[in-house]
Amino acid sequence: MRKKIFYILLATVLCAASTAHYLFQWNLFKPLRYGNIKVNDSGREFYYYVPEKISAMPALIFVLHGSTMSAKQMQLVTGHEFDHMADENKNCIIVYPQGYQQYWNDCRNFTGKEKRSTMDDIQFFEEMIDFFSDKFHINKKQVFAAGYSGGAQMCYRLAKERSELFKGFAAISACLPNQANNDCKESNQPVSILIMNGTSDPINPYNGGEMKTGENSNHGSVMSTEATLDYWKKISKCDSVPAATFAFPDINRDDHSSVIKYSYACSMTNKEIVLVKINNGGHNIPNPEFFLWPNKVGNVNKDIRGPEIVFDYFMELGTRNAKR
Repeated sequence: MRKKIFYILLATVLCAASTAHYLFQWNLFKPLRYGNIKVNDSGREFYYYVPEKISAMPALIFVLHGSTMSAKQMQLVTGHEFDHMADENKNCIIVYPQGYQQYWNDCRNFTGKEKRSTMDDIQFFEEMIDFFSDKFHINKKQVFAAGYSGGAQMCYRLAKERSELFKGFAAISACLPNQANNDCKESNQPVSILIMNGTSDPINPYNGGEMKTGENSNHGSVMSTEATLDYWKKISKCDSVPAATFAFPDINRDDHSSVIKYSYACSMTNKEIVLVKINNGGHNIPNPEFFLWPNKVGNVNKDIRGPEIVFDYFMELGTRNAKR
C-alpha cells in the first residue's frame, strides 16, 4: 500500500513538473541565483542565470520587467529564452533585476500612484555591474540592457543618462516620453538601440499619445515610434534610410500579424539603430514559448521570437571592437 502511495505521489510530482515545464519552461535543475545589494541604505534584489562552463570575461545582459511585474515574471514571459541562448553561447550572464515595489524610476514625470519609484535606479545598475565584475570578472565593455514596457522606459533612461556603461539597448513596447513628460537629463551620446513595437498596442500607442493601462490610469504622453526612432538616429548620426529591410516569414497566418525589421547604419559613430515593427502587434513580447498573455495587452504575433532577436542583436554588437 505504501509503495502504491509513493508511486502515485511520484507520478503526481513528475506530472506537475512536466506541466510546469511545458507551460512555463521551468527547469528545477537550473534555478536562478539570488543577489542583494545596498543602494543608499536600501536593499535591492536581482536574480541571475549563469551557464555551466561559462567562458572567461563573459558579457552581461540585463532583462528588465514591466511595471507591476517581478523579476521572475520577466524570466517567465520571455519563455526562459535568454537563459537558453546563454546556455548555447556560454559567453554571457543573464540578470533579472527587481524594480522597487515593482516599478522603475524612469524618465516619465507623470504624477499619480503609478509613479511609485523614486529610488536611485541608475546607481542600482552601477552597483550590479560592479557586483558581476568582482564576482565573475565580466567584460565591462560588453554590458547590455533590454526591457519590456516600464522596463523599456528604464532602458531609455539608462541610454540617455549613462550610455557609457552599456554596449547596447533594446526597448520592447515603449516609446520615449514626450517633452512635457520627460524627467531625464539629455547627455546626447550616441547609442546602439533596438526598438520593438506593435502597431496595435493598446497601452503604448504606436503613433504617440497618452499611455493608459485602464480607464483611470494615465502614465503620461509618449512620442510616436517613428519620432522615438528619429531621436536616436539623430543622436547617433545614422543614415536617414535603412541600410537593410527584412520581412520575417509570415509563419502563422492565424495571428493576423507580420513583422518587418529596419536596420539603420551609423558609420560616423559605429552604432546601429534597429526598428522591429510588428504590424497588428499588441503590448507584449512575441514569443511562442509563452502564450498566457491577457487579452487586454492586445494581439500576440506568433511569427518571431522577440528574445532571440534581441539576443542576436546584442551578440552582433559585441563583435564590434570600436569604442562604445
